[in-house]
Amino acid sequence: MKFDADEWVAVAKNSGMRYITITSKHHDGFAMYDSEASDYNIVDATPFKRDVLMELKEACDKAGIKLGFYYSHVQDWYHPGGTGRKWDPMQKGDFRAYLDTVSIPQIKELLTQYDPHHLWFDTPHGMDANVGREIVNIVRAIKPDTLINSRLMYHGNQVEGLKTEQLDELVDIGVDFLSYRDRTIPLKSPWEYWETCMTLNNSWGYRKGDTAFKTPKEVIMQLVEVVSKGGTFLLNVGPTAEGLIPEASVAILAQVGDWLKVNGEAIYGATPTDFKGGGAFVNVDKAALEKEALETGAGKAKRKHKTIDDAWLATGRDDLIYLHFFKWPGSSFYLSGFDGEVSKAYFLADPGKKAIAYKQSKDSLTIQLPENAADPYDTVLCIELK
Repeated sequence: MKFDADEWVAVAKNSGMRYITITSKHHDGFAMYDSEASDYNIVDATPFKRDVLMELKEACDKAGIKLGFYYSHVQDWYHPGGTGRKWDPMQKGDFRAYLDTVSIPQIKELLTQYDPHHLWFDTPHGMDANVGREIVNIVRAIKPDTLINSRLMYHGNQVEGLKTEQLDELVDIGVDFLSYRDRTIPLKSPWEYWETCMTLNNSWGYRKGDTAFKTPKEVIMQLVEVVSKGGTFLLNVGPTAEGLIPEASVAILAQVGDWLKVNGEAIYGATPTDFKGGGAFVNVDKAALEKEALETGAGKAKRKHKTIDDAWLATGRDDLIYLHFFKWPGSSFYLSGFDGEVSKAYFLADPGKKAIAYKQSKDSLTIQLPENAADPYDTVLCIELK
């Protein structure tokens, strides 16, 4: 076994990640830490005998990375009483007994021993508001600041169709943020705080034959789209059976990290703007954009989640607007519906912040651009407002 928590955290930090979510127990019922509630865990049931969550917590604390845990709170294929697909006699049993002897005790262990920034629940088969409220109250009593996702109560594929009363129920129970359907970036979220989860290739875990990795540009485009809509981006990386992060993943993440070292100002703490971005410029093939959108995994065509990767998007903060150019528009860029007064425009990649020429009218802005993009992935133009 070659697992090294410090190495994992170094890869995450170098890529620009600010938090990590790792599986503490998935639907198979196997705990990836030293659990007293069940011997079916990595310390008691394997020759490895090491608590990977504790090692990761210590590494995250040293590096200043927030750590949270995925936990399958009701679906369990090993412990009697766990919900899900009842294809194994082992699963037969009392659900309440499962909650009292496995799920809730393990949630308490995670809270008291590992001080998680967030708990990421999943597949809430058979959940009701009373159980959801009970779990939230337990979390608040032990670690009031630990964030809780909406999959405590609703599956990810339900989030886009939740009714007002269901969203109100989540608020009443005490859920903190919405978890959208896997690999889906919503058009708009009804909540200020939301997250979408994406895979770096086509698999959620390690799969040797899956070499369909996203390019650094595709990762950056999805990251910017999520931030431009006010969300948070959770990117899945599947380690090998030996506990190593694949070299291909490390290389892609490092390039994303290099871009963020220059342009992170337009991402970290950035907010949506009134500008929704645009599709194809006149010199860009729209069919090619549609094909590229499907290849990024940003949506599922069969579920009508297909999206067109924008040629540009905007993020902002205070009196700053950041224009992200994925497709270079040429020598000028016209922005309509612009009513702020500009004091300066410059590229984030320019350490000297050399002013870019612009012309402003009553409700529009025309920016004079160089012939070529400054960055192959995403050239960011910062507009300062008076």
